[in-house]
Amino acid sequence: MSHPLASNTRNRLSKPPISWRQLLAWGHLLVGHNDEAIGIWVELLKLDSPKPRLDIVRRLIKAKVFAEVKEYLEIYDQKNVEGRAEIKYWLAQTYLGLGLIQEAKELLEQAIAFGPEKAEYWDRLTDCLLEQGEWQLAVETLDKSLKVNPKRGDTVFRLGMIYAYHEEYAEALRCFSGACQLRPRNPQYWEMKAEMHLRLEQIEEASRAFSRALWYSADPETMARAAYCQVQLNHIEKGIRYYERVLKHEPDHYDSLSNLAAIYQNKNRSNEALHLLERAQAIHPHDPILLNNLAYTLVHLGRTRRALEYYQAALSLAPSHPLILYNMSVCLAGKGEWDHAIEAIQNLLEVNPEHSDAWALLGNVYDELNEPELAIDCFNRALKLA
Repeated sequence: MSHPLASNTRNRLSKPPISWRQLLAWGHLLVGHNDEAIGIWVELLKLDSPKPRLDIVRRLIKAKVFAEVKEYLEIYDQKNVEGRAEIKYWLAQTYLGLGLIQEAKELLEQAIAFGPEKAEYWDRLTDCLLEQGEWQLAVETLDKSLKVNPKRGDTVFRLGMIYAYHEEYAEALRCFSGACQLRPRNPQYWEMKAEMHLRLEQIEEASRAFSRALWYSADPETMARAAYCQVQLNHIEKGIRYYERVLKHEPDHYDSLSNLAAIYQNKNRSNEALHLLERAQAIHPHDPILLNNLAYTLVHLGRTRRALEYYQAALSLAPSHPLILYNMSVCLAGKGEWDHAIEAIQNLLEVNPEHSDAWALLGNVYDELNEPELAIDCFNRALKLA
């Protein structure tokens, strides 16, 4: 009885089936052997098939293997095979990956013309238009995407981000509000809705939106923005509690350290304010506004010599800053250093000749120097500007 030749059997088993090789590729991917997985997928593309292996195409594009996939899909794009629109869509993805924006745009327009119309086709066309700086056309394209699939919260959110970037805050707010309705448990949507309310000076609405965001995520940055709103609404104690919670979770949150210090200073809790400002200084030692705030707090603690050092350090970073110049002028006048105070005020008035408080302060200095005519002239200037 004859038996099959062993050599024939070996030849038949030399290449495992496609499904096995795909499984092997996934195994490599799971253990972090990405190059081995990509190599298997690229080899699988070389096998003859009446239809393109789009499942492998997707994986390779996700792995940023654009050139080989582009060459593979261009062959099928030239054939009159079923699914031309989807082939053009994935081919456009490779063009985008290779930086061929105009070519990708033309392919996507062809894919849309072939149909059936799909939202993701419009989404990728939006990418092309944004790359080309055509943001108004990109907005129109996303609107068409939403007509195909109106319940995609991420698309509505993206539309809002485009409007926000181009300072169309009312339109952005409309989009973010819609995204919140579609996906009410997404904290990022509520955060952006709140930010647009702030841009439109709608503080109460912003506060409510930040509160909703905090239902779904105890993010310190969101909490800090909520605290800011509470302070603006004169809910000072609630704002303090929010800032304290931020600093409990993120002790080096710079804005919270600075803002809470300002609140403490306004409540005459100067020692607590100084402690927070010193922590903030350790994070950003060259922030002129922080140095100004440190100096201001030290003045209220009676430490004027140290305060002047901070004012001078702040002015070395921002020589023409009106607030720093004015605060240093007040400090110098308070110490009775009249000549230095006059010099600082004159520097301020060169920056802002219509600074009424500076004219009033200069009048007080001249009054202390028994220069009544100069003092009266300064007071009159201050009154006209008030």
